[in-house]
Amino acid sequence: MSHVWSDEEVKSFKLLLRKILEKFESEEDIKEARAVAKLLIEINSKDAEAWHYLGALNGILGEFNEAQKDLNYSLELGGEELPNYIQLANVYMNQGNFKEALDWIYKAKGCAPADVFIYYKIADLHLLDGDVNKSIKVLESALKIPHIKIEDRYRTLVQVANLCMQIYQMKKASNYFKEAQELNPSDESLWTDIGHCLSRMEDKEGALEAFKKAASSKPTPRDLYNLGDAYLAIDDPEKSIAPLVAATREDPSYSLAHYNLSLAFVRMRKYNEGAKAAIAALRPDSEMKLAQTNLGMNATNNLGMCLMNRRRYDEALECYRRNIKLFDSTYFNMGLTLFRMKRFKEALECFLNALKISPDDPEYLDLIGQTYCELGKHKIGESYLRKCIKNDPKYALGYHDLGIVLSKYKKRRAEALHCYMTAIKLDPDSHYWTYYGVACLHALSGDKEKAITYLKKALEKGFSDRKHIDSDPDLKSLRKDAEFKKLMIKYFPHSKK
Repeated sequence: MSHVWSDEEVKSFKLLLRKILEKFESEEDIKEARAVAKLLIEINSKDAEAWHYLGALNGILGEFNEAQKDLNYSLELGGEELPNYIQLANVYMNQGNFKEALDWIYKAKGCAPADVFIYYKIADLHLLDGDVNKSIKVLESALKIPHIKIEDRYRTLVQVANLCMQIYQMKKASNYFKEAQELNPSDESLWTDIGHCLSRMEDKEGALEAFKKAASSKPTPRDLYNLGDAYLAIDDPEKSIAPLVAATREDPSYSLAHYNLSLAFVRMRKYNEGAKAAIAALRPDSEMKLAQTNLGMNATNNLGMCLMNRRRYDEALECYRRNIKLFDSTYFNMGLTLFRMKRFKEALECFLNALKISPDDPEYLDLIGQTYCELGKHKIGESYLRKCIKNDPKYALGYHDLGIVLSKYKKRRAEALHCYMTAIKLDPDSHYWTYYGVACLHALSGDKEKAITYLKKALEKGFSDRKHIDSDPDLKSLRKDAEFKKLMIKYFPHSKK
């Protein structure tokens, strides 16, 4: 004789299923719960609630077709609409059918228009479907729910602020974060979010202050990294060192912190320390084979593949162009290395590759001009240098390098002097070679007073090559001058000459 289950026993089974659905630890828990749901259906095949539980459990186990049948049958039997709609939305979401999932979750919203959880679910699905703006609108409408709990309002404000950041609505995001902070002043992590907003709004000082507050007590490695990054943004690499070092000590695998530390050392011209930090940044994947090492590039490449296969060719090409643009600095720096090794033909090839990617970059045009001149092709070199200063009339180094080329020709020394003086006007802290070049031109023209003045400025700015001064024919007219001799004694007191 089969066992007859009492109503109390059936209720206890359903209570157990509800608890397991709310919190389970393993797949075995779900499988055992499904067995209980099937037992309930054996007890009463028209039990709509039992069919609901079976559908929800099948959905968790990835048996989506069965889950859909179970949940729809529960609805046919008059089962409660809200939980069935939510579970159907989950099933379709886990199949990747976000539009169908949205249809069901909007039906759920119709049953419970003041349930904040459903608004979160809708926002998540719009985000998965690629529509950030709709996700924001849904969350903003959730903020208008009458008598919304403070903790729900806080969570919603943070979520909508983060979404606004994704579409670069930084002012709006910052306002939402600040409102959230008023509700929960103890959450110091919000200062980090506010700092990121201000940083992207180009308010570098404001961002720095926000990151300082975020790191003021019990800072995480991320807080320390952000503070160091903010100091780099205001071009203060020395102050960035301490927080970045602290971040790497707290988390030795924090590649971004090691990277920024290397950047800070490079800006301070501490190349030995910079190399060590750069090696540490590369340590988790020194060959750069993992997708996470170049996440942006790999994601852009994937996007290009998707667009190409959807026959959206122009957009796909733009993705690949964006990736290629990231290589121009690599070509340039490789060229610069070869240039310093005096391997000018190889350097030129690298510079030209960089220029193909960024055709208007004045620095690339400048180095191409210099390289052609080193190869004896002065006219081509001059044309690139002139294009450099045409593209960026405020690029002081371009005028300096053009001055060097022109100074080689006696009839063009006036032009050369004009270029040098323009470089100094644009950047009074120009390299000492610019001042030295002006001194040479004045010496050649017979203006000893100006030659001495600019030679002194070159020395003041760090020119220290006495051998070059002694052997430079351009300065021949100065060597017997008393002021020249005084300069040599002052700046080279231990020189044998």
